Amino acid sequence: MNYATSSWFVKVTAIKDKLLKNNEEINWVPAHIKDGRFGKWLEGARDWAISRSRFWGAPLPVWKCEKCDKLEVLGSIDDIKNKVKKSGNKYFIMRHGESEHNKKNVVSSKVLNPHHLTEKGKTDIKGISQKVKKENIDIIFSSDFVRTKETAEVLASEIDYDKSKIIFDKRIRELNTGTFDGKSPRDYHNYFTTLEEKFTKAPPEGENLIELKNRVSEFLYEIEENYQDKNILIISHEYPIWLLSAGAIGADIKQSVKMKEDNGDDYIETGELRGFDFTPLPHNENYEIDLHRPYIDKIEFDCLCGGKTKRVVHVFDCWFESGSMPYASAHYPFENKNKVENNLSAEFIAEGLDQTRGWFYTLLVLSTALFDKPAYKNVIVNGIILTEDGEKISKRLKNYTDPIEIVHKYGADALRLYLLSSPVVRAEDLNFSEHSVDEVYKKVILRLWNVYSFYDMYAPSPLGGEASKYYLAAEPPSSKNVLDKWILARLDELMQEITVNLEKYELDKATRPIFDFVDDLSTWYVRRSRDRFKDEGEDKKDAILTTRFVLLEFAKVTAPFMPFMSERFYKSLGGEKESVHLEEWPFKKSLTDSVLGVFGVDKASKDLEILYDMKEIRRVVSLGLEARAEAGLKVRQPLQKLIIKNDKLKGKDELLELVKDEVNVKEIGFDPGIENDVKLDLRLTPELIAEGQFRDIVRFVQDLRKKAGLTPDDEISVFVQTDFSGENLLKKFEDEFRKIVNARPVEFSASGGPALGRNDLLKLDDLEFVIKIATEK
Repeated sequence: MNYATSSWFVKVTAIKDKLLKNNEEINWVPAHIKDGRFGKWLEGARDWAISRSRFWGAPLPVWKCEKCDKLEVLGSIDDIKNKVKKSGNKYFIMRHGESEHNKKNVVSSKVLNPHHLTEKGKTDIKGISQKVKKENIDIIFSSDFVRTKETAEVLASEIDYDKSKIIFDKRIRELNTGTFDGKSPRDYHNYFTTLEEKFTKAPPEGENLIELKNRVSEFLYEIEENYQDKNILIISHEYPIWLLSAGAIGADIKQSVKMKEDNGDDYIETGELRGFDFTPLPHNENYEIDLHRPYIDKIEFDCLCGGKTKRVVHVFDCWFESGSMPYASAHYPFENKNKVENNLSAEFIAEGLDQTRGWFYTLLVLSTALFDKPAYKNVIVNGIILTEDGEKISKRLKNYTDPIEIVHKYGADALRLYLLSSPVVRAEDLNFSEHSVDEVYKKVILRLWNVYSFYDMYAPSPLGGEASKYYLAAEPPSSKNVLDKWILARLDELMQEITVNLEKYELDKATRPIFDFVDDLSTWYVRRSRDRFKDEGEDKKDAILTTRFVLLEFAKVTAPFMPFMSERFYKSLGGEKESVHLEEWPFKKSLTDSVLGVFGVDKASKDLEILYDMKEIRRVVSLGLEARAEAGLKVRQPLQKLIIKNDKLKGKDELLELVKDEVNVKEIGFDPGIENDVKLDLRLTPELIAEGQFRDIVRFVQDLRKKAGLTPDDEISVFVQTDFSGENLLKKFEDEFRKIVNARPVEFSASGGPALGRNDLLKLDDLEFVIKIATEK
């Protein structure tokens, strides 16, 4: 049923032009939201109803006179103090004089303990009496312990106060320490891990500090209500006085602890007198300031017309609180005024598309109304994640996989990369696909881990001494190897793409280049460098150093996208900082300039050249392998020649060696006159056929090693049974064979090897080989 009700509004229509102007200063991702969904909403903005008739919520700080309807806004606790009716009482607190339990250094928390004032204690009270007398005390309240009674009576005699009028109140007694009574104060203190714990944990048969605070605060509020215009002295003990002072200002536990710590070991010394101000404040059951209902509703005051002024019953719409978050969270304007006003616009926020009419809107309305500035500079608008078939995700229907299960199965980094690279970061809906997360896991996470594992297999370990300095160098090696030069250029290109797109807050464009780079690193650089890692010499060192440098810098630049794997790499590779997330961004300057402006003309031109050349090399390799497949020739079968139409690679012998090795040809030629981009010489000579058969034998033995679970360092014995032609073939390539498969001299069956069965049979054209391997001689 609909019915009319009163409400409070923000007059948005009065600031609509300012809202539109401030929106122009905001960078929206995607850009069409600015003038589209959000801009159109601003153009049609209406006054905003900010009040709700509910119990829960932040109360409107508006009071209204029941008689004349005058409105008053109380914007702070000080405003409340200035408005509430005051008793006119003036309060003083005093701790008892030195007592026998103080001298003995024991806890005295039972009212019947016969711990009297010492002579020094009595003298101290007499000494301060003249100061007390000047305050014209009207009423003395005292704890009913022996030491406080004696303090009150000695003081009363000195200031000519009638002892019979002293009021003893149990609520301002000493803290009940339970079974620690009579023991050392240290025993009591050691029962707790922190001072804060004393508030919620009671000693056996005793009370905790919340209970103490509540009874002394109840006492204070009661005498405030019952007496007017009196000078009141309260004589009590250290902890009750501390917590009475805390209750007087509505302090919570943390604030109370700070009050104690700021005053040293004793909150107040024996025989010390202090005055304190007290104004009743809205508080909860533990006498902590609470400006919510129902406590705030108890604040009433008189209007000048003679009527009673009470708070209006409304609370704020929760979106008003969300919109004021940047200032309210900093307790502005009561604290951090300069900090807030000098940082009014957040650098970046992100939320769902629905927030164009929610949080994005309320933030802008309030910042514009208060400061005439946008509340944020950049905003990424996310789309909605749906089920794989496009349905809304429902807890009731359970039509989704628990995200924690996804994390346990594929890791948080795979899930994060999948989402960051998806259209959901551009305000588009995403049909969530576990298969796609699995694909990211396999193509990025597992590949990266395999690259690292390969590096770790050959990198010196443990590092130390000069080796440590060499292999942990912060800069890449001055390698002459074209693969090292290329992967370093690709790393620079990756960092440029990521940084440029992050500066534009285009997360998907910043994330996607990571996929291509991992593919290049794994399937081209590391695969093409495998033999370099296995050899000895400077080229091996360059390969290890380059791989380490690339992985380390890659960890830094991908830390926002895959924080866990980046941290693992960074730690394992000897990163200098405690965490990769404490590192400086790899690029020291903005990359919104061109690549030439970033790298310098010489380096940029060389990097661009090698990136182009390697791209062309890989294209040629792909075409060459396609031509092989069309001809039905396996890659292990060497061919004599590959002819390339494009002569731009002519003379670049180091790059062309990659083509020779990948396509498995002996020569590279150039002929602009050929019909296609590449042409293979498909003629097979006896020498080429023999080399192809040798490569098949190598592949066969490597498979045997793999099945046996051997590492590259495990040396093997190879036993072969074959005919004369097969033996001659293997002997022709024996040195190369032994090097590749890490074998001792080959033992043929006539050489006394073990009896060979037919299980490990290899047939190559008209040749047959039975091959066994063993790790023992």
